[in-house]
Amino acid sequence: MPTTRQVLESTIALEKETMGLYARFAKLFAGEDKLRDFWFAMARDEAAHVGILELVAKVLDIEGKLDVPSPISLENATIVRLRALLERCARESEPVLTITQALGAAVEIEETEVEDLVGDLLKTVLEAGEYERYLRLLVHDLGDLSYMIEQRAHDAELLRRCDALVDRHAEALRRSALH
Repeated sequence: MPTTRQVLESTIALEKETMGLYARFAKLFAGEDKLRDFWFAMARDEAAHVGILELVAKVLDIEGKLDVPSPISLENATIVRLRALLERCARESEPVLTITQALGAAVEIEETEVEDLVGDLLKTVLEAGEYERYLRLLVHDLGDLSYMIEQRAHDAELLRRCDALVDRHAEALRRSALH
């Protein structure tokens, strides 16, 4: 059974890899200001997730809870799936990548539900307001992704998948605000 420290370190590493992928997409689509800015914003949001997780780690360390067994396994299907997806995306992010392929990769990353794991970690340490702020930012980011898919990819199935993510996280935000 891994410790909470190990799970946080692994999750932070995955968030950093996601940030790096989005930064590569920003560079790849640098010729179009809107696309470059969109991907840079996505990378910046992943950087914010890293900061939040590092704060969680620090709080748990102060409380002496960082080296206790984690309720989340490093072999959790979400973590394993995201690791494999990021490896595949890193291999495929060549200059021939289309915007539809890049947007599809972003939806796949968000569908791994790693954000749910991050949210669960936040709920255990931070006050409800911080968790709700995290969810609001996530819903906003996914809304931006949905808009970009609608404007640039013209892929109805990809848009449906992204909108389902927006709806799921918006519902989680609504439920959290009620409690």
